[in-house]
Amino acid sequence: MPAITLKINPEVFNDVYYPYLKKQFRYEVYYGGAGSGKSVFVAQKIVYKLLTQKMNLLVVRDTANTNRDSTFALLKQIINKWCGDKADKLFTIRESDMRIKCVNGNEVIFRGLDDPEKIKSITFTNGELTDIWVEEASEVEESSFQQLDVRLRGGKTKKTIFLTFNPIDINHWLKKRFIDNPPENCNVLKTTYKDNKFIDDEYKATLESFKFTDPYYYQVYCLNITGAIKTLLIRWNSKRVKSWTIPSYNY
Repeated sequence: MPAITLKINPEVFNDVYYPYLKKQFRYEVYYGGAGSGKSVFVAQKIVYKLLTQKMNLLVVRDTANTNRDSTFALLKQIINKWCGDKADKLFTIRESDMRIKCVNGNEVIFRGLDDPEKIKSITFTNGELTDIWVEEASEVEESSFQQLDVRLRGGKTKKTIFLTFNPIDINHWLKKRFIDNPPENCNVLKTTYKDNKFIDDEYKATLESFKFTDPYYYQVYCLNITGAIKTLLIRWNSKRVKSWTIPSYNY
């Protein structure tokens, strides 16, 4: 097969993320508010690594079916944008079981943490598991993450766990484990929509309007300021109880 050359313009990356494209850590934590571009960058970095290094990737979310319209669709989109008419020569994409295979033997498998047995039984055609991407990590239990962390050890290649998530409660395990006291060989990057040069003016205006219509939403989901969430129980009668989440404005 003749050599295939791809030219990827650095301008396709947001400036805040680009310095981390070729860097590798055991834990890469990207968290931010709406429109910050964190998941897009991780997907870009994955496609870059699939093309240039050894990589067998497991992509997980809390439930399996949420991958199809998020992580799977995002990786396909970037492959098609970067590779154009060369995409079919460089990648084989199986829609049925959401499996992506690069011409160099690298693979991507998508699973949900709602079926732990399927996670345990994953095997790659060529080589060992090298990377895991946990999308919407704030929806994942710490015990599930620990199982993934334990599995991604040993072997000859360097291992990476990517974690992407939106702002979290101050008591969430992710904050305690990776933000308050990050482990060794860990990189944490916090971003907001202001770091994303690709969002259009209309979407930006929508986000900024929350400053006046919903200050809590604006601070937490736009500026990525972690807030506390309290639960209030309202008793409708002696037999029925309804639960509401009430935001706290104390930071």
